[in-house]
Amino acid sequence: MRLSALFVEVLSLATSLASAAAIDKRQAATKVYTFSSPKSAEGIAARSNGQLLVSFFEKAEVWSLDPVTQKAAKIASFTDATCAAGITEIAPDVFAVVAGQGIWKIDLTSGTAKTTLIKKVPESEMWNGLTTLNNDTILIGDALKGAIFRMNVNTGDYSIAIQDPTLVKSSSGIPMGIDGLRYFNGTVYFTNISKNTLLKVPVDQTGKATGAITTIWSTTQADDLAIGPDGSAYVAAGSKIQKVTADGKISTVPGSVSSSTSCTLGRTDTDKNTLYVASSNGQISSIKV
Repeated sequence: MRLSALFVEVLSLATSLASAAAIDKRQAATKVYTFSSPKSAEGIAARSNGQLLVSFFEKAEVWSLDPVTQKAAKIASFTDATCAAGITEIAPDVFAVVAGQGIWKIDLTSGTAKTTLIKKVPESEMWNGLTTLNNDTILIGDALKGAIFRMNVNTGDYSIAIQDPTLVKSSSGIPMGIDGLRYFNGTVYFTNISKNTLLKVPVDQTGKATGAITTIWSTTQADDLAIGPDGSAYVAAGSKIQKVTADGKISTVPGSVSSSTSCTLGRTDTDKNTLYVASSNGQISSIKV
């Protein structure tokens, strides 16, 4: 009886370990593609057709990547800029991109990318994060000025929407403040990369704060982020992805990544539960979430 019971216990343990291994394998990060030149992937966005758009910190370019065929091609380069950063969809298959001191539009509706300048803003110091507020307006984070700008994508009119000490860079460490920026359901979420903070603030349809800025965490250095349909935030935090549920619960998404800078959720039926992660080492990875 004792041997029989021991056998059952060992078998049960082996089954549990196998199940855990299967779960880990299912949730492990998978390499989709590795860029070499340009290499330092900064922003990433998903199109409705399943393709990805990737921008680069060391070169003012955006590339298209098909995660199924694992083929990539340059679709846009921006004059008078040395880097590209945040990407956001402003209309079906039309995207805005930060490039240097300008906001550019990439129109993919015809099948071929058409690139036009929306507005160049000389007084901007280091635009980086970018998010869509509504059909006409985007919000842009300035990492050196410590401010969030608003811009009308049709007219190019712009102004500062939010300026607060929580957006300003730290006196030491990385010389950048606000970095990642996302709007969802009346709330703007943003990171401050030098202060290791993730914060949120309620806003109106002009981007003006309607309440106090709240700190979600203050102990983890983080870059850009994505918001899922259920309101969960997925935050690129170097070697890991942190998840924050709508009710504030924080956890680490299983699956190791390296030097992560931004992430986005897939938009097709086959990859809607896949998080694509861009890294400064050129690797694009995917994680089931």
